[in-house]
Amino acid sequence: MKTDPIHLIEIDRLLEEYLNEIENSDLKPLSAQVYKVQSKNFVRWIHGEFSPGEVKKKVLNDRAKANS
Repeated sequence: MKTDPIHLIEIDRLLEEYLNEIENSDLKPLSAQVYKVQSKNFVRWIHGEFSPGEVKKKVLNDRAKANS
């Protein structure tokens, strides 16, 4: 966890508000999806549930094991 629980509650509330604004915007679907994914990943990082590049590292490790 990158911050204390009281702040996490407010961050989660603000994320939901932000996601609603994206949904109600005139962004193209792909652009809206990028905004959503990136903001969700940032909040997951704050919660200590995400590390940038973790999916890529897992894929590379799986490939290395398969080629061994």
